[in-house]
Amino acid sequence: MKLKTLVIAALIVGSAPALAQPSRRAGTNEFYISPIFTNSKNYSFEGGTTAKTDTGYGLGIGFARNFTPNLSAGVELAWSEVYYRTTLQPLPGNPGAAINSSGTIDTGTLRFTGTWNILATELTPFLTGGLGWTHIYTDIPVGPPQNSCWYYPWWGPVCTSYIPTQNTTKFSWNAGAGVRWDIGPYLVRGLVNYQYADIGGAQGNVYWTQYRVDFGLRFR
Repeated sequence: MKLKTLVIAALIVGSAPALAQPSRRAGTNEFYISPIFTNSKNYSFEGGTTAKTDTGYGLGIGFARNFTPNLSAGVELAWSEVYYRTTLQPLPGNPGAAINSSGTIDTGTLRFTGTWNILATELTPFLTGGLGWTHIYTDIPVGPPQNSCWYYPWWGPVCTSYIPTQNTTKFSWNAGAGVRWDIGPYLVRGLVNYQYADIGGAQGNVYWTQYRVDFGLRFR
């Protein structure tokens, strides 16, 4: 307990100059890279089918313009991958046992964001939100194997078979909150982000809880 108290006190003392130092964000651009961690989640569907996603990992990049010390707008690209497990229940009246399956779900998101830095200082809490599109790709089969042929320049006609899988692009939006620290021309942000998408069907709007750490550089 004493060690924990000392660590918290040291963090407060170390951040005090940043709390008092006025920000020089206004009129600058910034580029950042973001490791992304997506929380695990359980899903339930009609008929008793269930699914569970494990903790996912991903990466994002972003660009923003600071119009004032408090307000900025930008664009972000984010990719994540999660491992899932499902238990598929047979339809009513259909004999047979439940089927277990597993695989990966990849998501790619393009969003336009706006951010409010609550304080005009180098160390500040902030709120952020965005609108965009999320492409969801799974390896869940949606049909029997199909043949595909094309003409290869050196070898001539080439044919192969593939299994169509479930994938879709949906309108999405996000909301998040965190803390930002400007260190000279560099910036570090830690935030919790809630990513929403309308996947349709009985599920409708679903969300994922994501944790991000942004490492960036400011420039004019």
